[in-house]
Amino acid sequence: MLRDTEDREIIDERSILDYVHKYYADLYSQPTVSFAEIREQDAALNFVNHRVTEDDNHRLTEVPRAEELSNTVKSLPLEKSPGEDGLPVEVLRELWEEIGTGCLQFIQEAWKSKRIGKYNSGAVIKLIPKNTRKEDLKNEEQTRFI
Repeated sequence: MLRDTEDREIIDERSILDYVHKYYADLYSQPTVSFAEIREQDAALNFVNHRVTEDDNHRLTEVPRAEELSNTVKSLPLEKSPGEDGLPVEVLRELWEEIGTGCLQFIQEAWKSKRIGKYNSGAVIKLIPKNTRKEDLKNEEQTRFI
């Protein structure tokens, strides 16, 4: 159960999903930027000397290799919450010899086709309450002035 901004209960699954989607879409949407702000940003970017070279671009867009994937798995932090699949990094590392080739094939195919499939593009939202109103998505810690 969640509560909306007007403190009404939202209990059915579809309404909860719609409310969560709207909340985060609004939260992460681009604010309106004035023409003056755009000019200021452009002027600031003129001071940036780094550009992506042809060589950089080639390395950034080439299909991932087995060594890169293996190094990435080895560099993942341990003792963290597992993803949607429920597998912690420790299991992934332990079984890497058995599953690494399949993972690499999946990633390379997705890279080449630029598609990962609907079952691999989802997200999990976990609410971590910061105050006693667990049903409030905003759930910011309240600042108390004494």
